[in-house]
Amino acid sequence: MDSASHFTTGQAAGARHAERGGALGVTVHVVLLLLVLGQLVYLASRYRVRVDITSDKLWSLTDSTRSLLGNLDERLLVEAYFSEKDKLPVNVRNTRAVLDNFLDEMVQLGKGKVVVERFDPNSDKAVADKCGRVGIQPADMRSTSSSSVSLDRHWQGLRFVYGGGKQKVLGLVAPASSYQAEATITPAIKEVVTTSKRKFGYMEWPAQQVGQSAAGVGWNTVRTFDQVAKRYELQNFKDEDGALLPDDLQTLFLFRPKDLTDRQKYVFDQFLMRGGTLVVFADAAEYAIGPRRAFTKMPMAIDAPNSKVRFADQLANYGIEWRQKVVADLAGEADMPRDRFNAPFEYFAAPELNFLGQQQLAWKQYPYFFHAVAGDWSNAADQLARDTKGLVDAGKAARYRELFGTGMPSDEFLFQSFRKIGRGPGFYWPTWVGLRQKGGAEDLPAGVTGRVLLRSSPLTLVEDPPQNLDPIGNGDPRARQEHYQKFLASFGERISAQTREQAPLMVDVRGKLPSFFAGVERPKRPSEIKEEEAKKKAEEAKEQGADKPGEEKPGAETVAPIGPEPAKTDADAVAAAPPEAAQLDEPTAAGRIVMVGDSDFLRDDFVKGDYRQAGGPWSSLGPLFFAQMLDWLAEDKDLIALQSRVPVDRTITLVKEQQPGGDVRVAEQALQQKTRLVRVINWLVPPMLLALFGLVVFAVRRGHKRRFLASVS
Repeated sequence: MDSASHFTTGQAAGARHAERGGALGVTVHVVLLLLVLGQLVYLASRYRVRVDITSDKLWSLTDSTRSLLGNLDERLLVEAYFSEKDKLPVNVRNTRAVLDNFLDEMVQLGKGKVVVERFDPNSDKAVADKCGRVGIQPADMRSTSSSSVSLDRHWQGLRFVYGGGKQKVLGLVAPASSYQAEATITPAIKEVVTTSKRKFGYMEWPAQQVGQSAAGVGWNTVRTFDQVAKRYELQNFKDEDGALLPDDLQTLFLFRPKDLTDRQKYVFDQFLMRGGTLVVFADAAEYAIGPRRAFTKMPMAIDAPNSKVRFADQLANYGIEWRQKVVADLAGEADMPRDRFNAPFEYFAAPELNFLGQQQLAWKQYPYFFHAVAGDWSNAADQLARDTKGLVDAGKAARYRELFGTGMPSDEFLFQSFRKIGRGPGFYWPTWVGLRQKGGAEDLPAGVTGRVLLRSSPLTLVEDPPQNLDPIGNGDPRARQEHYQKFLASFGERISAQTREQAPLMVDVRGKLPSFFAGVERPKRPSEIKEEEAKKKAEEAKEQGADKPGEEKPGAETVAPIGPEPAKTDADAVAAAPPEAAQLDEPTAAGRIVMVGDSDFLRDDFVKGDYRQAGGPWSSLGPLFFAQMLDWLAEDKDLIALQSRVPVDRTITLVKEQQPGGDVRVAEQALQQKTRLVRVINWLVPPMLLALFGLVVFAVRRGHKRRFLASVS
């Protein structure tokens, strides 16, 4: 074989070897790629990463849900009764996707403690019958086509079973977003995993209203509020005989205390000496709401007629200054409703005629109904320091910047949700509740700390409760506006003569509080007083020659008693009762007092909105504040991140809201003009930007071409 043929043969063999090596390389690459992809699929099925790019984290679960699911002690079974997704109407199908994603994430966060089981009631009659027993509700929806009309039954309910015992059912759930799903499901999980309710005590003194029965108006609605009743137990400890509170009671609420006896004050004092928490919702006066919003002062006394000590002095002994006066706030931000057109009755509204002659409710400034503003009032120092000529007093403005602050100075989680909306709950005829002061500085007892949690604005008027606070009068409707203008003018005259100050509306005092009854004989219980009176009468009868009880006269025959035993007297009951605990002159543990300068915002008629149709007032945030206060006092932060989550309103407003009585046609024309402008911008801007981008690219390339030709030549 010559050299040429040998070279050709060797070249062919090398080519075949190279082909085999290339094929092996490709095979190895394919195998490695499959291994990598398989590993990615494996990891992705077990480890998920979600990135929420919304500014308010609308699609991210809060710490409330993560904490609940991460701290489960037992298995949480979630039974999902879902009909087929493909058969759901289009407008409901998205809610199923939201629920599926939420349940899937619950399983991931539960780390084996959360199990989801799915059932289709439409495919199994036994499952449908079970839905009826446990409370799962069907949704019957009508579907229409060009040739037929049908009624389809769909299911989308959840049942939570924790540890095989407690359960909670959500009969029909249709959240449009992850935020709504979490707001519905997380509280249900919290309810079902709560093994025992924490007990709170309360005492209430019903408010008397004109034309109502002696029972008056109470504070029962907030106690039966869904977020309260399912997690906490509230027990009435108001005892006419003034028994001391049980040792296992940690928190006691007082709803509008009045006619307080010295014995009741002693009970409060001993409760604090044992380390209890006393929460007081106080009013300086009681106003009845009559027809046409006639606010009339009703007879009310804080202390009982025979009381020797004042409740205000007792609070001062603990470090709280309670001025039994009414606070009015003249700042416009303080008494304006959140929705002054659709819900003007949140504070006060009065009927007015619009330009069409139709009567409608319109919000009216009423300084006695307001809320604490979360904004910093020191920023308004220059505005508050202007004199009658409009000039700013620099020295006064500097002092205001030092004195004034936010109306919600606390960072406690109780106020987080309210700070996000910029306001506290609405108060009605509130009273001054602050820290005890001396010489302009805080003067708290030794070992006691205190802080103000809510304040009014600096445009505050503090006065003795007037007899009548009717803003519009009960006369001719045509004269109401004149009456109202005079009502507001009176505030302007008085506020100009008063020193600017922020009225405290809520305080928190804690520590080893000094006893108000130290070194003083304890007040006796009513039954003890009756027993002493009975003994005194017996002694007087004895002195007058009356026979002693049970003593036989000489020569008298003993006769067996006939008939039923006589009823036991109060003295007999006291003698049989166990002895009372010894009086504590020194605290055995740190106590706490939280005092709020209003109780009306939690009252039944204000919470239920009995006066909405007539123009208010309506306490829209009162129940939420009370529910979060219970969490705050119990230091239960599980739901606080969820409660403080407020979605941002992303509605684009092209035209400002129409003022009451304004011309609707003007607003419609403005809206049409803005709409046309937006459409023109949408039509012109994108092609103009694209054309501009093309010109820039053309100019850059042309410059490169010129520089290249210049370098070549």
